[in-house]
Amino acid sequence: MIKKILFSLVFILLVVGGGLFFYLDSIVKSGIEVVGTRVLGTAVTVDSVLLSPFSGQGTISGLRVENPEGFDSQYAFELDSVSVALDVNSLLSEVALIESVVIMQPIITYETKITTDNIRALLANLPPSGAAAGNDPETGEPAQQIIVRDFQMRGSQLNFVAASVTAPVTLADIEIQNIGEEGGASSAANAIRVVLQELTRTILNSDLPSLDLLRDSVEGRLQDGAQQVEDAVDDLGGRLRNILN
Repeated sequence: MIKKILFSLVFILLVVGGGLFFYLDSIVKSGIEVVGTRVLGTAVTVDSVLLSPFSGQGTISGLRVENPEGFDSQYAFELDSVSVALDVNSLLSEVALIESVVIMQPIITYETKITTDNIRALLANLPPSGAAAGNDPETGEPAQQIIVRDFQMRGSQLNFVAASVTAPVTLADIEIQNIGEEGGASSAANAIRVVLQELTRTILNSDLPSLDLLRDSVEGRLQDGAQQVEDAVDDLGGRLRNILN
């Protein structure tokens, strides 16, 4: 009798555990989209997540963060592939342990205006740092905290956008260790804040296009536009002459 009970309990645990593992990819995908959209104040979408329930290693594909309102470019971040390694068991605990996040060759659009830029706008959308920021705004209960042992962003393609002018910029690699570990675990919002602040510093320390380069590019576009208008007027005039003749 006891053996039958133990066998039944083991069977139930396997079914429940297997179901959890089966839906793990969907759980992680939904979590990134829901939490990312909530804390950044703009749409965050993911194409797919492929995560091993045993090793905790996997890939996030097609992660995109739309620009905040008031900016022309559609996306601030386009991440085709993100390699992750996490402690699967910790996903059900109060603190999720992420061993590593490695982003290779992301497309980052840095759109600057007179008083702000899209990265600072995303930072402004984040909830205030501190203990209160760790609460779920819908339930008021403490949200799950995270620790990221190793974060890397390598081979970034940065598009600098200013006054309708776009220029490619070489961006240094970013590497951050132990996000949220010092002084206790961090909320998702605070972890994102750490990454965005480091990204802002890296961008501002990079070789951004000079004002002369931007001015030349604008003048070149204006000249091209004027030439196109002149050509169109000449073409229209030629057609009218043909009709009248």
